[in-house]
Amino acid sequence: MVEDIMQDIGKLTGNLKTIDDAVNTALSIEMQGRNFYIEKSETSTSISAKDLFVYLAAEEGRHIEYLNDFMSTGKASDLNEIQPPDFSQAFASEYSGKNPGEMDVLLDALRFEQKNENFYKKLAAWADDLEQKAFFETMSAFEHGHMELIDGFIEDASQFRMQT
Repeated sequence: MVEDIMQDIGKLTGNLKTIDDAVNTALSIEMQGRNFYIEKSETSTSISAKDLFVYLAAEEGRHIEYLNDFMSTGKASDLNEIQPPDFSQAFASEYSGKNPGEMDVLLDALRFEQKNENFYKKLAAWADDLEQKAFFETMSAFEHGHMELIDGFIEDASQFRMQT
């Protein structure tokens, strides 16, 4: 069984001693997320879900670039917000109860993004430098946007909406 490295956010952030530790931990999490989305895009039977996972994998790749830039320069690069395509209509018309595993994957993805959002919030609170704090707050906002996107998929498929 693979260990969930984000199971205890408090413990995870409590072990960080330097900003490099924080960024390296964030890089590890983002790489695992990208790999998760790539794998799910390759195994998804829903074309719309596959497109969502490809998009989210690319987003995690962008986060990796931002974190690497931040690590090398010590400053936040411009984070260009990219509006996601609207997957919801296609997903709602394509989703079928025949594939409940797809919903499980979406719920896993939702939990992953929520944990990432909380992780970056904790890093923002932990950071002393105002630029570092702002960088982590921005990363948290990106994760929240991913959560909203996935939550919209889940709502379209099941008429369930999480309060975010």
